[in-house]
Amino acid sequence: MKHLVSVLRSPGCAYTGKPLKAVIFDLDGTLTPVRSVWQYIHERLGTWESQGLQSLNAFLAGKITYKEFAERDVYAWRGTPHAIIESIVNEIPLRNGAREVAGTLRAFGVRTAILSSGLDVLVRRVAGLLGVERYIANELGFTAGVADGRVTINVGWDGKPEHLLPLCRAWGVHPSEVAVVGDGVGDAPLFPMVGLGVAFNAAPDVASEAHLALEGDDLRVLLPVLFGRMKGETAGGMANRRG
Repeated sequence: MKHLVSVLRSPGCAYTGKPLKAVIFDLDGTLTPVRSVWQYIHERLGTWESQGLQSLNAFLAGKITYKEFAERDVYAWRGTPHAIIESIVNEIPLRNGAREVAGTLRAFGVRTAILSSGLDVLVRRVAGLLGVERYIANELGFTAGVADGRVTINVGWDGKPEHLLPLCRAWGVHPSEVAVVGDGVGDAPLFPMVGLGVAFNAAPDVASEAHLALEGDDLRVLLPVLFGRMKGETAGGMANRRG
């Protein structure tokens, strides 16, 4: 197992030392090593270069909305049998150590959720494998067992923050008792909203919004940090740990 590469205290947001009661995980690039299930499906179906990449560039250039971006993606897969898409996403492995981290949190009574701007066809599987109790993701449409070109957007490009308080209410916890672990620009706005924001293998602009930034190829690098928060340690105390 590759251990912690770097731990740092980022200056961008306030830290609270309340004991941890819940963890919200990003999916793509965090619980799995694949950074985009959308791109992965495109590449396996042979539609990335001709359609997926062009839609991504149009979105990043501000020429289309996120909804239009997602709709173009799934339209490219229209007519593909559900069984084929399911077999493609089933190729995506869990991040090393994900089972152990999820099992440890469960054993300590810490609530868990996956909040992803990816697709339900992958999130549902990963949540089942890890025993994660709640998940929110975008829903790929199927009719008569084939992709029908529809998608229901539940988590947009910058839509994760709107789900924080509903999750907290469902758990009966305060955001200061929640940790968020993620790697993407969609996760960064959540970090200042919770008690502990952990950037995992994230770009510098994302890491700068987090309380702690971790790097490694095994999710168990999180365990010393999460154990510290279960005890209500300070950020400085956690930063001195080396998993």
